[in-house]
Amino acid sequence: MYVALYAPSSVQKLLEFVKTVYASPRLIPVIIKPYGAAAQVGVPEAYRVSYKLGKPLILLPEIRDLADVLGCKHIYYLDENGAGISLLSLISGSEKKTLVISSGEQEPSPREINNTHVVWPSEIPRGLSPIAIAGIIVYEVSRQAS
Repeated sequence: MYVALYAPSSVQKLLEFVKTVYASPRLIPVIIKPYGAAAQVGVPEAYRVSYKLGKPLILLPEIRDLADVLGCKHIYYLDENGAGISLLSLISGSEKKTLVISSGEQEPSPREINNTHVVWPSEIPRGLSPIAIAGIIVYEVSRQAS
């Protein structure tokens, strides 16, 4: 399963996201549409971390590339105004899927999320940072694996 961070501009946020997702061996981090310092400095630093750990890191220009390039059958964009859904239902199953977390710095256009499910996991409190959300996902995936 993939966990994606959409449009980060902060180097620190990008690196913390990647390190958090790497805490679970079942998850692969994806960075979508980074810009500013995150694109210039953060992406090379994140690749250095991934190389040292021997883990994959995927960088994509658009949300739709999750389906086109990675072959994801289900793409869930986590938005506080999205339809309520259980986190367990999001992370269970064997089909390829991605949970996309907004960096909070730039939201996708309606066209960009046209073929995604806009949802919010009912167990996650609203107002959390993207890193905290990623941490909860890592915890639940790890808990389900054991």
